[in-house]
Amino acid sequence: MIWLVIAIIAAAIIYILAKRKKGGSDLSILPERFVVFDLETTGLKPDTHEIIEIGAIRVNRDSDNHDTFQALVRPSKKIPKKITELTGITQEMVERDGDFIETSLPQFIEFVGELPLVAFNAEFDMAFLKAAIQKNQAGALANNHVSCALKMARRAWPGRKSYRLSDLASDGGLSAEGTHRALDDCKRAMIVYTAAAAKLRSVR
Repeated sequence: MIWLVIAIIAAAIIYILAKRKKGGSDLSILPERFVVFDLETTGLKPDTHEIIEIGAIRVNRDSDNHDTFQALVRPSKKIPKKITELTGITQEMVERDGDFIETSLPQFIEFVGELPLVAFNAEFDMAFLKAAIQKNQAGALANNHVSCALKMARRAWPGRKSYRLSDLASDGGLSAEGTHRALDDCKRAMIVYTAAAAKLRSVR
């Protein structure tokens, strides 16, 4: 597990939040502290596929200090070629740098604590997270409030041609570099969530 404060991420978030404040958006609607997270997986089915990367940003709304969590996870089966092509995560990477889910999951749960969770397409990520928790008898995160940045974006900006995370985030000034890597996608989800919450005056 890599667990540290990354100044570049913090600076990017604070810059965008400050820019939106200057534009008149009131961000007091946001929780004071919350966790944006993203998972990369070996497929689409939580009952048969596995998590191969966990990324998260623990955001402090009124501070420039944001902790991050990133962990490569070694699946029990080989990573499919198409997943490596999509994410850039190879079998060699997880074997060299990854921990098994039995190690990574408790670390992530501890990182989150009781804070609200935010994910882009939260139903997908939460399904994998709940499956992993149940399989490993971790028994946590059942009471954490979960917000879906994708659902909020659809309500905030109806009629868009694309609701892809990379397309939405580009409106907030983020490039597509690192798409489908968990921590980079967390940054994008953070921007989408923040902008949508400010527009909707809601965190759901």
